[in-house]
Amino acid sequence: MLSNSPYALGIVFVTLALMWVLQMSLAKKQATGFLNAVNSIKGPGLQVAIGVNQPKWGRKKIYLAISADVNSNIVNGLTLEGVTTFAKSKKVSLFNGKTLNEIANSDNKEPIWEAAKMAADTLIKKLQSKADSLSLIHISEPTRQEARSYAVFC
Repeated sequence: MLSNSPYALGIVFVTLALMWVLQMSLAKKQATGFLNAVNSIKGPGLQVAIGVNQPKWGRKKIYLAISADVNSNIVNGLTLEGVTTFAKSKKVSLFNGKTLNEIANSDNKEPIWEAAKMAADTLIKKLQSKADSLSLIHISEPTRQEARSYAVFC
C-alpha cells in the first residue's frame, strides 16, 4: 500500500532524518551529563583526565574519569559504561588511594583498567608538565644585619 505511493521514498528519508536528529540530541544529552559528572570530581589541587578502553568485538566501551592530587594519588573516579545513549555515569572507587604509576604500570587487561591506564598516563604527563613549568627564584637580602635568603617557586 505505502510502497505504491509516490511519497513512500520521501517518508522513509524523513523518518530516517528524524531518527538521526533524535540520536544526536540523546548523544548530546549524555555527553553533557557525563561532563557535568566529571566536573563534580574536580576540586582544589586536583587534576582530572578521561580515559577510554579500546574494545574488541563483543566488549563494551568504557569511559573512565579519574581525579588525582599533586602527590599522584587517585582521589575519585567515575565511569560511563553502556552501549546506548541511555548509559549513565557511575562513581567508581576501585582506583581510590592508588598512585598514577601503579595504574599506568599495571598488567591488568580488564576494560576498566585499560581506560584507567589511558587516564593515568594523561595525568602523569599533566602533572609532569606542571612541575617542569615551575621556576625557582632566589631572593637574598644582604643589606640586613642577618643575611636572609628565600626560595620562591613560580
